[in-house]
Amino acid sequence: MREINEYKRIISIGDIHGHYEKVKELWEKICFNDDEDLLIFHGDYIDRGPEPVRTLQFVKSLVEGHENIIALKGNHEVFMQSFFDRYPFEDGECWNAYDLWLDPRNGGDITIEQLRNLDRHELAELLHFVQALPLYLDMGKYFFVHAGVNPRKHSLSEQTEEDLLWIRKMFILYYNGEKNIIVGHTPVQYLAQKRNEPLLLANNILLLDTGTAFGRELSAVNVLDLTYLQSGGQTDGWQKICC
Repeated sequence: MREINEYKRIISIGDIHGHYEKVKELWEKICFNDDEDLLIFHGDYIDRGPEPVRTLQFVKSLVEGHENIIALKGNHEVFMQSFFDRYPFEDGECWNAYDLWLDPRNGGDITIEQLRNLDRHELAELLHFVQALPLYLDMGKYFFVHAGVNPRKHSLSEQTEEDLLWIRKMFILYYNGEKNIIVGHTPVQYLAQKRNEPLLLANNILLLDTGTAFGRELSAVNVLDLTYLQSGGQTDGWQKICC
């Protein structure tokens, strides 16, 4: 991993949630340069959207094909990982099991139905990829994670997987650290219902999730200059984030 000042752009992409066409379009718009850029995906590649497995395969191919692309783990990947830990696919019982992940509100029903179409080797490779995803990337000034950090804990070593992948209200309200925390997980509409762009908060939190799971566009942010691109109709290039 290089130092921050060695990258021309450090780009973060929020929750994709199975919207393969949107992430593919955004990837093409970014014009990623492996010699100059760092790209970080912030988890939740699967569930809810129309093509969760294809999306996960796409992210996996980018990580494996580029030195400077990193995919972090999201809570929906943990849903998937935990499910197959409990119901090994080798015995076939998993396809008929009940689990919170498969509740339509969580969207795992869509993902597992598409996983059924993979052969055993393809499924095993995807599971291994998910299991190996890191929980965060710490670059000193910038901290990249899916959900956030627990502000009541004073060191990174105290943070649990549940903190990093699930925290929301406490983090947003009470974080007051000097690190810039870049996160997905919490859609910007959670704080500003009509907003469709990434949101920079006064307490050094940058929210990337612009509601793709609920029909909004997918966003990419260059954290070095706080500009963003989106899938869909945006054609004016990188735009400055308005607080």
